Amino acid sequence: MPDPRRPRTIVATVALLLVAGRGFGVVPLAAQMSGPLDFPVHPDLPTESRQFDFWVGEWDVNLRILQDDGSWQDAVASTAHVYPILSGKAVLELWSDDRQAGIKGYSLRYWNVGAGHWELWLNWPGMNRSATGAPLTGAFRHGRGEFFARGRTADGGARITRYTFSDISPTSLRWDDAVSTDGGRTWSANWIMEFTRTAAKPALSAAGGPAPTWHDGGRCDDPRFRAYEFLSGRHESAPGPGSTYAITGYEILDGCALITLVGAGGGPESAWGFSHITWNGAAERYELTTLTSVPGGSMQLFHAEPTTTPGAFVFVEAGVPGAGPREQMRVTQEPDGTIVWAHVAADGSMIWEGRVR
Repeated sequence: MPDPRRPRTIVATVALLLVAGRGFGVVPLAAQMSGPLDFPVHPDLPTESRQFDFWVGEWDVNLRILQDDGSWQDAVASTAHVYPILSGKAVLELWSDDRQAGIKGYSLRYWNVGAGHWELWLNWPGMNRSATGAPLTGAFRHGRGEFFARGRTADGGARITRYTFSDISPTSLRWDDAVSTDGGRTWSANWIMEFTRTAAKPALSAAGGPAPTWHDGGRCDDPRFRAYEFLSGRHESAPGPGSTYAITGYEILDGCALITLVGAGGGPESAWGFSHITWNGAAERYELTTLTSVPGGSMQLFHAEPTTTPGAFVFVEAGVPGAGPREQMRVTQEPDGTIVWAHVAADGSMIWEGRVR
């Protein structure tokens, strides 16, 4: 889970991030925000990384869908919980149509310093269908955010998807989804979401377990979606010298995915590590994405083959097949219940290892 540039022991990592007066501070917010947010922010984050602060909160969402006759219908009433995580580096969204069989969505977005753009990683699963797709990328300009992904139409033609955030105020905003099949010259909108704020900032339970978008796990009931549920809940390191830490797992998307936060405290904004895990049935593999609070670090994607050993995963960093050794995430549960999460470098050396119960 941690970035290879992080200190190689948990004690050093926590010390680096949490030493009083050194780890956190308050930086100016994006122009779209009307006031300060009450969470610690890493002082080395660039200004761009705060541009989604306006979205933090709880929202009622009116989803409008384009009909075949060209009219728009107010089709779905839903809610969105949007959390600041990783010391202000990223924003986590959990979106849910309140019906058990309704639409569920997850996204994580952060400013990629090296690439100079925002990345939006998404998972909007169907019944026993879940995947981590390629991210949308883009930026804000004049108070409007536009984010793009390229793909193919059913007949093999080029297709561009565009997500837009606009009409942003402290209490409302608009999101729309559009596609272009002519290289971006013309666009056809499909969905419009109208957000109305209901709370300033949502809270995730420090105990972990089911989180917004969860009902009873019925959306993805294939047993392979249960293989990583041992990570659900709060799992703490043994007392000892230095700072203690916890890996806290949250069940989301009604059984289709699980997210984890690693840190010394109970709040997502103070965690220094994040991951999203799901089973991709179409590709026949498990997928893990992970991001840390290191200001210049970027998202990493790992794949794991189906496992016949419960509680034992070897995730290999995504890359070109045959390109040589790659980093690994080894996530296992020992017979006594201890969870071991190890980040192993391409040369086999240990980057980080955490042991929790």
